Parts: sequence; C-alpha cells; structure tokens
Amino acid sequence: MQTEFIIIAVALALAPPAIAAPDDPPYALSAVHADFQEQLERAIAVPGATGAAGRVAADLMAAQSAAQERLVLPLLGWADAIAAGDMATVADFPDRIRVEAELSQLHDGDVDLVTALVELHAAAEEAGQDEIVVMAERMIWHQTNDVEVLYPAALLISSMRGRVFAEPFVFPAMPGPLYGPGPVPMMGVDNPHLTAEGN
Repeated sequence: MQTEFIIIAVALALAPPAIAAPDDPPYALSAVHADFQEQLERAIAVPGATGAAGRVAADLMAAQSAAQERLVLPLLGWADAIAAGDMATVADFPDRIRVEAELSQLHDGDVDLVTALVELHAAAEEAGQDEIVVMAERMIWHQTNDVEVLYPAALLISSMRGRVFAEPFVFPAMPGPLYGPGPVPMMGVDNPHLTAEGN
C-alpha cells in the first residue's frame, strides 16, 4: 500500500521545470538540501541493496541540488525585492522564456532522482529499515514540492520582470483572519494572540 502511495507521488512530481543568478539561494531551502545529502550519505553505509540504492540516490541528489541552487533558488530570492516594488534590484534577472528553458533541463534530473528514491524506499522497506523508509518518503515529497511549488514560483517571479507596481506589497503585521473572535481551531491551540484577559 505504501509503495503504491510512493509511486503515485512520483507520477505527480514529474511535470516540466531555472536560472543563473548572482544572488545566493535562500538559506532555508539550501539547508534542506544539505541535510538530505547528509542523510543519504549515512544510508550508503548500510549493507546490501539499501546501501547500493542509497549511493545512487546520493549521487543524483547532489547533482540535482547543485543545479537547483544555481538555477532556481536564487530566482526565488528575488521575491522580497519584487514584493517591495524594488524593480531596480531585479531589473537584470532572466525573463520567463529563459527560465522555462532552464526548468525543462531540470526535469530529467527530477525524474531520475525520484525514481532512485523510490528504489531506496523499496529496498529499505524489504530489509525492514523503517528509518530509511521514512527518510526516502520525505525526500520524495520534497522533490514533489519542488516541481509543484518552487518551479512555478520561479516562473511567476520571472514574469514580473519589467513590471511596475503602484504600491509595494507589505505583509500585514497583525494576525490573519484565523485569529478573530472565534478562530479556527488548529492542532488544538487557541488564539495565541489573546492575552490572559482575553484582549
């Protein structure tokens, strides 16, 4: 059942996919890549089919993460400048056509990596190595997220090139609508913004 679930995730993850930019990638995203790589390196030490599958996945993950950090993630770093209306800062980033071409080159790497992670998942599941099963599943969902969220976000940001905004976008400082007089319960937590007196 769980293997079928993973195979469905693979099918959903494989949609076409960014771009050399001078800025550093957002730390939170590059840190995830480093963490995943370290976990895969540990999986390589496991004997048998799991370790062999871990080696293939680790090699592919290293190459794909490097490509994303060079092409996709720096473009996402321009989101704040665009939202603030600072078009001078983003005047030189690549246009959508170029981004689409770069994303299509990343697509094959995503297919290969997710396939390798599915094989790692299957090998670990057969060997009863639950920790590696969970690790591989998380990495598959991460790659799915890259294709379904990060790549379209990179395309959206590239579409902003040359646009001028009447007013910069500013995130609201106050809590959102979930924290009104009757907030939607989330994980059993009441409104964290109310004081002891209920204000």
